[in-house]
Amino acid sequence: MLESVRESISKNQDDIISDLRKLVKHPSISAQNIGIEECAAALNDVMRDSGMTSNIIKLPDGNPIVYGEVKSSSKKTLLLYSHYDVQPVEPLDEWKYNPFSGVVADNKVHGRGAADSKGNVIALIKAAKAFLDTVGEPPVNLKFLIEGEEEISSVNLPDFVKKNKQMLKANASLCFDSSLNPAGMASIYAGLKGLLYLELRCKTAGIDMHSGLAPIIPNPAWRLVSALNSIKNDGRITVDGWYDSVNVPTKEDLALLQDLGYDEKMIKKEYGVKELIGNVTGKEALKKLLFEPTCNIAGIQSGYTSAGSKTVLPNEAFVKLDFRLVYDQNTDDLIKKLRSHLAKRGYTDMTIYKLGAEEPSKTDVNAKIVKAASVAAEKVYKKKPAIFPNMWGSGPDFVFTKILKLESVWTGCSPSYANIHAPNEFTTIKNVLDGVSYASMIIQEFANT
Repeated sequence: MLESVRESISKNQDDIISDLRKLVKHPSISAQNIGIEECAAALNDVMRDSGMTSNIIKLPDGNPIVYGEVKSSSKKTLLLYSHYDVQPVEPLDEWKYNPFSGVVADNKVHGRGAADSKGNVIALIKAAKAFLDTVGEPPVNLKFLIEGEEEISSVNLPDFVKKNKQMLKANASLCFDSSLNPAGMASIYAGLKGLLYLELRCKTAGIDMHSGLAPIIPNPAWRLVSALNSIKNDGRITVDGWYDSVNVPTKEDLALLQDLGYDEKMIKKEYGVKELIGNVTGKEALKKLLFEPTCNIAGIQSGYTSAGSKTVLPNEAFVKLDFRLVYDQNTDDLIKKLRSHLAKRGYTDMTIYKLGAEEPSKTDVNAKIVKAASVAAEKVYKKKPAIFPNMWGSGPDFVFTKILKLESVWTGCSPSYANIHAPNEFTTIKNVLDGVSYASMIIQEFANT
């Protein structure tokens, strides 16, 4: 089966890469609402041209979902997920090529979204086409859910899934939105961290003032710094009850770590970091990544920040915070605890805005879909995959595990260190073509279970 699929992929290589370039050339920046409708239309065309029925589902207050199906004589159904939206491209002057050129150079496809996650989307679509071209139908029914808001925390996806449970009914879900590791092994995740993205804003006056008034008028930036210091101390979140619902790591989670390595030296080299917090190494660093809740300052702003000096007392300050959550913390519960924490310490002048939320997810590592991905990965990449009990990043996996009650796995075919969310993002032609084989084999192996 794998050889037949690879023959089909080789025969259609030019079309596969051409369709990827077509998607990359369409800007689809969800954070800035740029090019979303046009990219969804282009994706819908690619899906239909590949032999499936598909349509664009417009959401009342969000970006459209592209939904497709490929029927089979099987009674099994696999729900396939990825996303067509991308991150902003700034800073523009650091890009070697136009971020939406889709240039092919050095056996790479360059551009925003090439790796995260349009290369993965194309791999899923062309996997279905490979079955249609070789045996006439896939071994299971396939449902494609490709959204346009993953990069802004999938804000409308949970409500969409709740309203369309019957349409999305399946036996398991395959989320194709990830990368290989530096050794060329597939990474397979049986869970994801959650995400709570907040803006904390403090306003102490109606206008900016002369800084000479600092002895008598409170500075919102100092208020904000003080509040932030109360939220996190010495690496630990100090909000009362923040860790009450943490149920990881389990003994099974820790057992999985025995087969996983973590090269902190490569991480430091890749990102130009001199040392990790606490000088953690190896499995201890990996354990912290996978199982610790986080509080990160994503951005902070107040007063005058341009060239030169300006003696100003600002009237407002704000900070953007992202909290990574572990199983089974709940975003609504944590916001209540944060509000209570600030109020008890006198920070009643702080306003909290919720900008995005995703619940943590978890699937049994012995689930059929996890095993199918593992077997498929070894067949395609000739190496045992790295199976993780959790991902240090976040995604909307919870809509499948908690709303649809499905076993779910998260994996993908993008290269490691592909500059995702940064200038000069790319994928390689080989990664995409192998990704088509990988997605095809996961589908086949799931059918065999």
